[in-house]
Amino acid sequence: MAQFSIENRMRAITMNLSEVNLMSSKKENQISKNDQSAKLGKSLCNGSINMSLNCSTNSQSVATKTPKRTETSFSNKTPKMTQGPTLGKPNSWKSPGMGAGVIRKAQNILGDRMVPSRSTTDFEAAHHKMTSEDPSGDRVLSYQTVQIPKPQEAYINHQKALYSASSSTQKKPSTRFIPNTADRVLDAPAMMNDYYLNLLDWSQTNFISVALDKQVYLWNAASGDIQELMECEGDDNYISSVQFTQDGSYLAIGLNTGCVELWDIQQQRRLRTMAGHAARIGVLAWNEHVLSSGSRSGLIFHHDVRIPQHLVASLEGHTQEVCSLKWSGDHRFLASGGNDNLVHVWEGTSGQITRNTPLHVFNQHQAAVKGMAWCPWQSRLLATGGGTNDRSIKLWNMNIGDCVDTIDTKSQVSGIFWNSEYQEIISSHGFPNHTLQIWKYPTKAKVAELTGHDERILHLAMSPGETAVMSAGADETLRLWNCFQTDPNKKKGIAGRRNEPRSALDAMSNFR
Repeated sequence: MAQFSIENRMRAITMNLSEVNLMSSKKENQISKNDQSAKLGKSLCNGSINMSLNCSTNSQSVATKTPKRTETSFSNKTPKMTQGPTLGKPNSWKSPGMGAGVIRKAQNILGDRMVPSRSTTDFEAAHHKMTSEDPSGDRVLSYQTVQIPKPQEAYINHQKALYSASSSTQKKPSTRFIPNTADRVLDAPAMMNDYYLNLLDWSQTNFISVALDKQVYLWNAASGDIQELMECEGDDNYISSVQFTQDGSYLAIGLNTGCVELWDIQQQRRLRTMAGHAARIGVLAWNEHVLSSGSRSGLIFHHDVRIPQHLVASLEGHTQEVCSLKWSGDHRFLASGGNDNLVHVWEGTSGQITRNTPLHVFNQHQAAVKGMAWCPWQSRLLATGGGTNDRSIKLWNMNIGDCVDTIDTKSQVSGIFWNSEYQEIISSHGFPNHTLQIWKYPTKAKVAELTGHDERILHLAMSPGETAVMSAGADETLRLWNCFQTDPNKKKGIAGRRNEPRSALDAMSNFR
């Protein structure tokens, strides 16, 4: 019994010890699990805090810095939502996979601007290219030419902004052809080599008159017929000037004796002779029914051809021979040039002079003034040309009474005409070049230079349609130049061109 009880007690102790060990191991396992749960909870709490801080920091960096462009990778896994919205940004819920990279990229596309790197910009070189006049070919800035849209109807621009845009950056090449040689050459024997005379004129009815010593010849530019109109009497007498009326029906002829003869072109007869000058008459100019004549004495007479007492006015201003006279298109001014290097502008109305003192006196020329022409589209603009010591064309504005521009022709100027269609000036020249030159107005650029005369050019006349000119030279030749042919692409039917010679060039002959 005693032994049995001892064994039972030993078994009970052993069982108690086993239960204690089992309970102890279970407790240790429970403690270990609790420690792991605590560590996991702490880690999750720290991660949430760090993520919140990171989101706040990233938001501030996006607002203060220009973000760099980054590539965003999209995961196939379902993204987890962040712990919560960033402080101050209640709508900033976003997934980690579509995070700050996408927002920054969208901001770069929509709200960013290009800021150049100043450290890589050469400001001195850029300033030099923008201010330098040397056309090196480098382009600082280049913009596309865009047509600016027209404003809406009844739109009012309160900012007063001005816009301009050209349809093309390159100018279209000009299709105009200017022959540099004469179309036809006529012989003109006995042409007087005198710079101060005016022996050539072209009428509105397409007749050309040329004076050769004692004879006056008429050439019909439409048919090519040539006829002798008159021959002056006297051994020492010669023809010193010719001038058609504005309608081309009559021709005034100035003589060395100081008389003026008036001839009917159709009937080929002399109508009257008007005396008055004491010296030769070198230049004539018509203004309706009043004929102005300039003499070697320096006087300018006005003859009213309708009345017996034809002398109605006398102008005293030049001290030497008058070699050019031109009435303006509106008949308000008469310009005169003389061998005294002066240009006088006289005021007149409807062919009658209102006062005998010049309105303007210009003394900038350094030689005799023979070339002279009024601008057809600017009635107050006058062009004058000087002789050998001057070699220039000067433009005068009657409104201000001064020279507004000068063209250096490098040669003696003997004649000037304007062309309305191309807005150009053609001038004939004597020593030393013997050429015709065409100038663009108002740029003064030389368009062409026509050569052919062997000696100086003395006279110049323009056709009624302003498409051709004829020059007379000391080499005893007349040359026809078709230098202002009408562009066929432009409008036709301009008044005054119906009488322009078309087929006359095929019927040319000479005066011999």
